[in-house]
Parts: sequence; structure tokens; C-alpha cells
Amino acid sequence: MERTGWVAAIVAVVVALAGFAPEAQVVRYIDGIFVAPRSGAPIQLIAYAEQTSVGRLRMAEGTLDDAPLIHEAVSVLASLPHWKPIGAFVTTTELFKDERAERRNMSFAMSKLNVYALGLRIADLENRHRIEDILKAVRATYHNPGYAFIVMSNDGYIRYYPMRLTPLEQ
Repeated sequence: MERTGWVAAIVAVVVALAGFAPEAQVVRYIDGIFVAPRSGAPIQLIAYAEQTSVGRLRMAEGTLDDAPLIHEAVSVLASLPHWKPIGAFVTTTELFKDERAERRNMSFAMSKLNVYALGLRIADLENRHRIEDILKAVRATYHNPGYAFIVMSNDGYIRYYPMRLTPLEQ
């Protein structure tokens, strides 16, 4: 076989093997913040608030009506490039009127799922009895509903993603 024949044969083998080589498996997530309720499909949190200069919250995207009603949450997926979760707390709509409104911080465990997607486990949101205790502590009522906020940060810029915890029934 001539030299060009050998080169062509080697190129053909390399190309054939490249087709059979296992590709790097990359798990991709849709960008956004998603909460997984105990039953049902994950729900994207599309509304968020920002803090004003006097410490109150104001809705920057969407309204509080866009916050989903969650009875129990088993996990949260934070999949926003360059954003990381820095906190979670429960409060009422009073925080939009008074910076001194009651709030309860919640601890969370975080696991890295890929380069920028993080899984969060907030134990306080997994049990309805614990949620009811926290809602009582922040004085949530039907007319002053309770919300859990996932706090995300990107180089000092902070967003507060709400989930409604108070049942709709009176």
C-alpha cells in the first residue's frame, strides 16, 4: 500500500472511532429558580423582589400574585448563571410596608449539580407542621399572608424569589 493509502486508512479509522467514542455527558438545566412541591411538577419562580434603600421589599418583576402557593417543598433548583443562593427566610407582606416586619431565617443545604446549577434542601419547608409554626411566629394571617423567600446574589445585586405558604382558605 502506498503511503497516501496508509494515511487515508488511518484517517478513516480515526473518523470511525470518533463516531463510537462516548460523548461527555453533560446534564443541562433550564435557567431559572424552580421549587419542587411534595406532589406535582416543579414550579418556576418568575417573580422577584428587591430591597429598597430603607430596607423594605418591592416587587421588581411580576407581582406577589405570581408567587406559587406551596404547601410543602422538597427541594429548590437554582439554575441561573453567576447567581448563588445566600439565604432563605419566611415573612409576611408586612415586609413590603415596614422594614422591621417579623421574619424567620431558614438554614439550607446546597449541592452542586453542574457548573452553575445548585440544588437546595430547606428542611423547614418539607414539613407542614413546621411551616405552620413559622407562619405563627411571623404572625401570618389570611389578610397578611406568609411567604418564603429564596435570596439570590450576583456580585452584590440581590433578588428575593417568593413562594406563598399561607393556604388560600380562610
